[in-house]
This record gives sequence, structure tokens and C-alpha cells, in this order.
Amino acid sequence: MTTDQATDQHTPVPGLCIAWWNTGLSPTRDPKRAQETDFQTAAAVLTHLIETARADVIVLGEMSEYSLAELRKCCTDGATGPYGWTPAFHPAGRSHFSMCLLSRTDRLEIEEVKPITEKRHGSVIKVGMQFSGRPRQGDHRLHVIASHWPSRLHLDRRDPERTHIAAFLRRWIDDRILDFDAKANVVLLGDYNDEPFDEGMERHLCASRDRGKVLRNPSLFYNPFWRHLNRFPPSPAEASQCDAGSYFHHGDRFSHWHTFDQLIVSSALLFGRSGWRLDEAHTRVATVPRLEGDKQLPHGLFDHLPIIGHLDRHPS
Repeated sequence: MTTDQATDQHTPVPGLCIAWWNTGLSPTRDPKRAQETDFQTAAAVLTHLIETARADVIVLGEMSEYSLAELRKCCTDGATGPYGWTPAFHPAGRSHFSMCLLSRTDRLEIEEVKPITEKRHGSVIKVGMQFSGRPRQGDHRLHVIASHWPSRLHLDRRDPERTHIAAFLRRWIDDRILDFDAKANVVLLGDYNDEPFDEGMERHLCASRDRGKVLRNPSLFYNPFWRHLNRFPPSPAEASQCDAGSYFHHGDRFSHWHTFDQLIVSSALLFGRSGWRLDEAHTRVATVPRLEGDKQLPHGLFDHLPIIGHLDRHPS
């Protein structure tokens, strides 16, 4: 894969770029389903996120120890050299988390990794994984909380268990982070298997689409991915068959595309109250170029597109 960057790929750019991608390589029910060609494709996408999107922090979903080892074999040291790999395969009842984080150690040193779980009706619910650290620029900690909530194949969008997970995460963040620091820099990201307008995301996680509302009520989160219910940036209707989201479901009755992958920020990050501010114009579903053999995502195992969010330094 080529890069359109004219500068050294390892030279930091202003701000801090955070990415999420549900790779599809190792779902917990089938952790070794990926083949060598799949790892080569995943390595090409990861290289694109590093060299072209210039992501400083990348959280990968549906990973395992096996897929982590195979993916690293396919990645060149030249691409991933400045990045530290932080596996997060913590046990959760009879299951386990399946995430991995890459971060540029010269931009953000991960200091704490903590699973967020809840015991409910005899089962352990995987609510999220907290990655916390202090950016090299600025004094305030950054809390990145990644989630991969149950598929709608196993938990219907109307099931109250879905809203319960969202409500639990909201309470956890309030109790463990925001009650101690109302101006904490918090980034939520992941594959929620819910749209931004679904009840859990809007009413229970309290992720608003309204910047003015968040300004007046700093306890709300802000969800810029409401904009990705439609294509961003705008393009002529004749240029695409549909408006893309982040997840492609071939068998859906009404629409192939859904915006299940999202990045959400605390009000402090939206308005730059603690050293960093969301750059909404560069927060989006990532554009992935055509791969070897003229393949393009979605393809094969890969039914999710990566998403990226950009934070700018904002002296507070």
C-alpha cells in the first residue's frame, strides 16, 4: 500500500489522532478463523492508519493472542516501529476481552489498562476496556474507553439489556472519573452495535448530537458520528450507491450500511477545557484505499471500516 504523505511517516503531526477498527480477525467464538491473506489485508489497513491517517493511538477489536502474533508478522518494522502494542485479552466470566491497542510511545504512554465488567443474572457483561495515560504534551490524563457490545444477532436492538449496558457504562464513568474531575478528557470508542440515535447511546450513555446542549450541560457527552448517518464529506449522489456508515451488513432488508462504530467525547474535550479539543472536521469514518488485487473494504471477513478522531492542543 502506498502513502500520500510527503513527510517522514514517523514525524509527529500536530494534535493527537485516535483510531478504532473492529478487525473481524478473531471473534471470541472463532478466534483462529483468519487466513494468511486476511492478515496481509489487515496489515495493509493498519499501515494505512499509521502512514496516511497518521494515527497516534489505534484500538483494534476482535483480536486474540493468535491474531496479534500473525498480524505483527505481516507488519513491517518500518511502519510500526515507534508504536507500543498493549494486548487487552482480560478474562470476563466464561469469555474474555478481545482488544489490542497500539500507541506511539513518544506521544502517549499507556499507564493503566482496566476491564469494565458487570455481573448480571449469573453472567459477566463486557462493558468496556479503559486505557489511560498522559500525553507527552499537556498535564491532563486521557481516558480512552473502548467497547464492543453484543451483536444484534444475539441481542435485539429493543432488548432492555442493551440500554442497561449503556447505563452501566455511564454510571461507571461518572463514579470513577467525572465525579473526581468534571473536566476529565474522556474518549469513548468502539463497535456498539447501536446507531447514534438508539436509546442506549442517546438517552442512557447521554451522548448528544447538539453542541449547544453540551455547552449548557457539561455532564453530557458529544457524539460527532450523528453526521455519519450520511456520507461525510458530501459527495454527488451518482458517485455512490448508498450513503456509507462504518459497518456493512449484506443481508439487511432495508440498508446495507450502519453507523455502529463511533467515537464520543466528554464536554471537556469538545470545548478544550483541559488541554485538548476535538477537531470535528477530521473526525470521521476512515477512507481505506483499494488493496492488493483491487480489493476494497468491505470484503471477506472485513465488514467494518476504521474510524478516526483528532484532538488538537488547546491551552486551558
